[in-house]
Amino acid sequence: MNKYVARLISWNSFCLDNNILFSEGYICFDNEQISFCFLNKNDKFSFFEFDYDKEVLGHDIYLLLDNKRFEIDINFICLDKTFDDLYFYNENDLGAIYKKEYTTFKIWLPLAFKINVLIDDNRYEMKRLDKGVFSCVVSKDLDGASYLYEVFINNKIITITDPYGFSAISNHKKSAVVDLSKLNEIDDYDSLLPNIKPIESTIYELNVRDFTIDENTSIINKGKYLGLCEENATTKNNHPAGLSYLKMLGFSHIQLMPVLDFKTVDENNPNDKYNWGYDPISFFTLEGSYSLNPNDPYSRMIEFKQLVSSFHKNKMRVVLDVVYNHIYDVKNTNFGKIMPLYYFRCDENGEFLDHSYCGNEFASERKMVQKLMLDSISFLLTNYHVDGFRFDLMGLLDVNTMNKISSLAKSIKSDVMLYGEGWNMADYTFDNSKLSTIENSSLLPDYSFFNDRYRNIIRGHGDKAKLYENGYLLGNLDYKYGFEFAYLGTCVDITYPKLFNKFSKSINYVECHDNATLFDIIKYSTNISDIYRQIKKINKLLSLSFGIPFFHQGQEIGLSKHKHHNTYNEGDKYNKFSYLQLDKNFDMANSISYYLKLRKSISLFSIDDPNKIIDRIDYKYHGDVLDITLHDFDKTLHLLINESDKGRCLKLDKKVKFYILKEYQKNDLNIEFESINLSPFQVSIFVDVEN
Repeated sequence: MNKYVARLISWNSFCLDNNILFSEGYICFDNEQISFCFLNKNDKFSFFEFDYDKEVLGHDIYLLLDNKRFEIDINFICLDKTFDDLYFYNENDLGAIYKKEYTTFKIWLPLAFKINVLIDDNRYEMKRLDKGVFSCVVSKDLDGASYLYEVFINNKIITITDPYGFSAISNHKKSAVVDLSKLNEIDDYDSLLPNIKPIESTIYELNVRDFTIDENTSIINKGKYLGLCEENATTKNNHPAGLSYLKMLGFSHIQLMPVLDFKTVDENNPNDKYNWGYDPISFFTLEGSYSLNPNDPYSRMIEFKQLVSSFHKNKMRVVLDVVYNHIYDVKNTNFGKIMPLYYFRCDENGEFLDHSYCGNEFASERKMVQKLMLDSISFLLTNYHVDGFRFDLMGLLDVNTMNKISSLAKSIKSDVMLYGEGWNMADYTFDNSKLSTIENSSLLPDYSFFNDRYRNIIRGHGDKAKLYENGYLLGNLDYKYGFEFAYLGTCVDITYPKLFNKFSKSINYVECHDNATLFDIIKYSTNISDIYRQIKKINKLLSLSFGIPFFHQGQEIGLSKHKHHNTYNEGDKYNKFSYLQLDKNFDMANSISYYLKLRKSISLFSIDDPNKIIDRIDYKYHGDVLDITLHDFDKTLHLLINESDKGRCLKLDKKVKFYILKEYQKNDLNIEFESINLSPFQVSIFVDVEN
């Protein structure tokens, strides 16, 4: 066989390398020879036209030039503007649909001309249907059987797993037939979760392995889905660990870093190599390294459903971090093998675009890519009863697809939580559609966005910054008035033009899995000596800002990555949640629980429309002390911030006392003040005595 020397570029034309000379030629569909005629040429290709009155695809297509076979790359037909409409398939039956008596296999693959299902030593030939779908019914009980597809495509024979495979054996070597009804045997406890508005949400991000792997707890199933289900686990000092610790913190939503199948961890030997999981290979199958038995396709499914069930039972919701913007190792995974120029954005020469900086970017605007994403979201909501999605690099996904996702997701779960990274990383889509960036947030009414403006103003860019590049709460008073903008979730025209029109659009954060931890930023870019005290103040302000508070695992106790930033593959040393540190700084963790309760007690934070409450918020400066007055509906509160690295005494024209929830009040804290001593960078909240 020869390498590709030609490209099929439309339904009636192809181009041929100018170096190929011939006197007689045909384009062949299987063994049918069709004449063609010359159109024109450029410096690289000659262009030819042919007339074929049958479906062009679904054949072994090649050129016969002077009785010698030459291969034609049919992938380029995917770039034809009519391809999507001609081959869009809108039924919900792709994958292996199991019944006890038979299983129906269906795969969408218009470029293929023959496909077999491989089960054990048996080959079952599939029939090509309309819209490029291949189907096969195997009349036996295939529950738990593993399978592959043997695909004859583009002059190659390749073997792939099922793009719609609902589960797999270890390391995704084969897809698996599963009976999804078995998941219904596990109570989802959805009924225990009352509907929640986005503005009432609080989010805590964790990694399944990181949060359970530490040897200093009683968690039995360390690094596993079931490790996150274990009730009453404790640390060495008998503090709550794992699920019990999360329950103590009191967040409404727990965001799990990727749990859909990823490539670079050996599921049979998960301690050999570490990865966060942003190297996806499936949008339906769960990651097997977190399972007790990755070779049993049901194990990961049942254990993960138990995890969700346990969280619901303890009044916490589960958000999945999903990576639809790229695929791992594009040329060696399913989508790259079968139809690379359809599934991925590319230039006119078929070279992959790479605004994800991961080697490729998914073409979410293509109809069957969009359908794949919609079907994935539906599958995860319907079968595992998760409660929301965090979209990695959402700014690379088109607005139309994201709005279809939100409509679908809300039809399944009305209070589903949807948010993502709206970074502006690209400006190209196949159909010139708009992308889901922060700048286009008004086009995405159901989505919240990670607010890097909030992060930069409050904390600064990162631990490599100089002191003067740090944020307001790390001593940079250049952000004095920018802070007013950030505190209101960048939703009000103060200092800068507003970014959002609702508080719930803003995910407020100062730390996430990417980049340095808050502890490391303070340690390596400031002169602040009491780092834990400073973290506690920043966490308090984050909890009491307008928008949705977001915390990363360990932020609450001042965990360090030991000066490392992007620790996606650096192992437990740099990533695990340290329960020894929790024992050491348990008071810091306890304070988060208290801050979240404080937040709930202030009605203003539950109102989403800035226009309804902006008149109830005042900023007043007393030298280095900022008094943010919150005129709540039944009380007047003062959030006081000492901007200085020196202590300050603030004299007031009214009496105040510490704002403390009733269950925490003690006589020695119920003191009235007319002047208040504030330590350096202190953040405190008081209430008017007349309230």
